[in-house]
This record gives sequence, structure tokens and C-alpha cells, in this order.
Amino acid sequence: MPRNNVAAPVRAKPYTIAMVGTNDAEINMYGEVVDEHPVDWWTGEPVPGNYIALDDFLHDLDELGTKDNITIHINSVGGSLYAGLAIYNRLKSMPANIITVNDSLAASAASIIFMAGDTRKVHAGSSLMIHGAAGFLYGYYQVPDLKTAIKSLDSSNKTAAAAYAEATGKDADTVKSLMDKETWMTGQEAVDAGFADEVIGDTSGVSMSLSPDKRFIVSNGVAMSTRGLATFPAGIPTMPAAVAAEYRQMKSVSPAPQVDINDKEMGGNHMEFKNADDLRAAIPDLVAQIENAAKDAGYREGVQAEQDRIQGIEGIEAAIGDKELVKYAKFGESRMTAEQLALKAMQAQAAIGATVLQQLEDDTANSGVGEVIATPAVDDVADDTKEEQDAIAFMASIRPKKEGK
Repeated sequence: MPRNNVAAPVRAKPYTIAMVGTNDAEINMYGEVVDEHPVDWWTGEPVPGNYIALDDFLHDLDELGTKDNITIHINSVGGSLYAGLAIYNRLKSMPANIITVNDSLAASAASIIFMAGDTRKVHAGSSLMIHGAAGFLYGYYQVPDLKTAIKSLDSSNKTAAAAYAEATGKDADTVKSLMDKETWMTGQEAVDAGFADEVIGDTSGVSMSLSPDKRFIVSNGVAMSTRGLATFPAGIPTMPAAVAAEYRQMKSVSPAPQVDINDKEMGGNHMEFKNADDLRAAIPDLVAQIENAAKDAGYREGVQAEQDRIQGIEGIEAAIGDKELVKYAKFGESRMTAEQLALKAMQAQAAIGATVLQQLEDDTANSGVGEVIATPAVDDVADDTKEEQDAIAFMASIRPKKEGK
């Protein structure tokens, strides 16, 4: 797909309406299609960006109700599916002859708006993309909320497919398959597939490039967020980093809208699952896969942990005298680790020691030993003197006496 040189940043209004002659009007839709212009969540100020807000656009479109011909030039990455469908339905209901022109890019919701034309024209170097509805999930939701959201997305996809089928003459299933895989078409490819009626001009009027981080695309000088795109046009060049920085500095890139975290709407707004049951109800196959993997991993970890516990106990059980305690630590109702077993054994041993000491004290108290008086000790010198006197007395008693005396 041929592309021109990267254009320098320019400021562009989201859309303009001009009168052409008495009964004709021309609209330029250059920007991102949104339900309402986003505001900064903290300051309440409008967020800078090229936003085509639904209510504003429909209000201005009503002013053209009496015109005979309305030509709409589109250069948009798309955005809110619901806003795109609302604009499509309003254009289809108008009595005016509607001519839609893809100036450079008509992607996602913008491609649905493009389908509203009674005559649809594309530039040779322009791109058209169709895909299914998607919603970014954020916030708190219950199962009924998710079911409602899924039904809403299914309904919107059917409405979009019906719009494409009416324009192309294809059956809904064929269109649905193109939507499911996000299909990009050049100008001529769009005509060949029935999504456009004729190619106008050549490739010189179209310029398109992608930021190095793929966060935004610049189409004919208008920078738009790529957050709703899964793929990009074939052959689109990457802009120099300096050019990307310039776009960011001048805040010409439409950032993601900030919304209330309790907002429960889909299609560009955010939603979050409140619990596992909500997630399981929305995507059961994925949840089952995750749960099985977690069980597998948990089982392996549990087996290894049990083996390590038993091995730890066996390493110290020889030092534990109480074999029943060891058995309980391994297989009892409150199983223990080796550390817990060692502590229990120490506590049990300390309790036994305290009991033995108490028993010894009780035995001593009951034996009567406390009433026994010790015999006073005899001085060794006194003992020696008495023995000497006893010996002298004995000798005197056995010595013969002289006669007459």
C-alpha cells in the first residue's frame, strides 16, 4: 500500500460543517468517534484530542435535515461502536442523498458510518477496516452484569454486520468472518469487496504513519489513538521518534478517556470482574485452564513440602526419647515440622526434670530427717587427757603394796 512522506503535526477540528450552495452541505469528520467528549477525572476539564462526540454531532446534523445532498469526508480511526451505529442510523434515516468519502482512514466505527452513504467513495491510498465489537474491562461487576454486556456486544455485532451486509450484498456469516479477523482493505480492495462504490483520485492525497511505540497513528496530519486496533494497515511507515515526540508535546494525540470506576457500560468504557465467579461465568474455558494449571503446580509444591517435612523429622528423631511424640509429629492430627518437634521435646524434658526435683523435695520432707540432732563433737585434746588419766589409774590399781604399809 503506497504512502506519502510523514506530514508535520497540524491542528484539526474533530469535524466541520459547511454549506455548499443552497441545498448542499459538506461535513469533514476528522477524529475519534466517542459517546461524549471525555473530561479529566481530576480537574473536570475537557481532555485535549480530536473527538467527534455523538450528541454534539447529531445535534449539528439535525440542522441539515432540509438539505438535498450531504457529503461526509471521513478520516477516523473509529472509536465507540455505539456512537458509530447511532450516527449510521441517523444518516440512513435522513431524506437527503448521503455521499460518504474515505479521505484516508475509515476504521472500526468509522467504517460503519462510511456504510451509511448512498454513494461511497474511496481514495486509492485510503484504508478501510472492519472488526467485531470489543470492550475493555474495569470496575465491579456481577454475573448478570457480564451477561448483559455480552448480549449487548452480540447485538451490536449483529447490527454492524447487517450494515456491512446491506452495503456489500454479502451474507451476514461472510461479513461476520471478516469482522472476526479484523480485515483491512485498500481503496480498490474495498470496491472489489463491495464496501465502496468507486475509487477517486490517486495515492498522493493520503499520508499515514505510525508512532514508534504504536500508540497512535497519524492520518493526513490528524493524530489518533490506536488503542482499539489489534492490527495496522499493510505497509504503513513508522514516523521518526522526534516527530512522535512533537505530536505528544502539543497534545494532539487523543488519550484514553477517563471514566468513573463504577461505570458499567461497555464499548470503550471500562469494566472489572468483582470475583472469580464473575470471571468464570464470562470466560469459563480460560478460567478452567488457569485453575487446572494452578492445581497442578500446587499439588507438586505440596508433595515436595511434605517430603521435606518428614525428612527433617527423621534427621532429629534419634535424639528424641519420646517415640510416641515423634510418631505424632509425623502423622498426628496436628503435624509438626522438625523445629516444632524439637521444641516440644525440650518442653517435655524440662517438665520431667521439674517433676523429679519436686518429688525429691517431698520425700525429704516426709522422712523425719529434719528432726534428727547431731552429736556434739569432742575435742581431740580432751580425749587424749582422759585416756592418759585412765591409764595411770589402771596401773596404780595393779601395783603390789609393801607390807606393813
